[in-house]
Amino acid sequence: MNKYNDDSYAMLLLCSNLSLNKKDDTLKPLTIVQWGKMAEKLLDLSLTPKNLLDMSSVQLKKDLSLNEDETLRIQSLLARSGQLGLAITDLSNQGINIITRSDTDYPVILKKKLKKYSPAVIYYAGNLNLIKQKSISVVGSRNIDDKALDFTVKLVKKCCNEGFCVVSGGARGVDTVAENTAINENCNAITFVADSMSKKIKNIDVRQSIMNNKRLIMSAVHPDAGFKSFNAMDRNKYIYTLSNYAIVVSSDFNKGGTWAGAKENLKNNWVPLFVRSDINVPEGNKKLLAEPEIKPISTDIIINELIKISEWFESSNKETVGQIPLF
Repeated sequence: MNKYNDDSYAMLLLCSNLSLNKKDDTLKPLTIVQWGKMAEKLLDLSLTPKNLLDMSSVQLKKDLSLNEDETLRIQSLLARSGQLGLAITDLSNQGINIITRSDTDYPVILKKKLKKYSPAVIYYAGNLNLIKQKSISVVGSRNIDDKALDFTVKLVKKCCNEGFCVVSGGARGVDTVAENTAINENCNAITFVADSMSKKIKNIDVRQSIMNNKRLIMSAVHPDAGFKSFNAMDRNKYIYTLSNYAIVVSSDFNKGGTWAGAKENLKNNWVPLFVRSDINVPEGNKKLLAEPEIKPISTDIIINELIKISEWFESSNKETVGQIPLF
């Protein structure tokens, strides 16, 4: 039996690639941008996604102003209900759940900060309630030296001791160090991956932390998806927007996901951003620290037992929420 409401199920049909023929790339799900435009049209008509399930080709063309190809695409995506049900069951058997922007338990923090650019569909395994906790994202380059590694470990331990949930992206380098340290400290942790979610949750330590309700693994792409650089870049915004504060441990200058993510956060003012300011930090760190909105944080601060890391984070973060998308 379908456990999803009709609006959510319609969104899964339109915006996920579940049950799509991997060898046939002629039929593709709607992108976030495409779904955003569709959602706006539906709202203008006082409709919700479920209404699409009963609309004829004539109605799709007339009411939603779709051309012939767009209409055929929508109808083809909506026609795969049976196959989608099997795909959902398969994921459920692996311990993977799905939420859409029409679900009440969808992370509101993503809608607030990303609005119509928040993922239409999210796959997850673990404790979804962790998104409600105060959290800090720890990001950095894949290739790091011993000083950056040591800083990351000490930072995560201090954050864990002060009750923060640690958010990372699961990539090699800083992300993995932060993630593993959080697991070792029995700390709550969220990892928003850009690929291979199914493989990741098979790791014995990850599964144990999920069973202990200390862990949440999330992804905006199919759980079996392989690595693609644009998905990794896109994932950066989710790491930032799921947290209250962000710390860049190490960054290359003007290249790489860490640099791009930090600059994107600065542009959109999602969360207060701190950058490691120790001696001999990478050039990217130095350039970021030159930005007036960014605050430095050093190893001396981390190891000082008299200092609470939370005192080094801004006490308030004024933000303009604006209209939050319903679906």
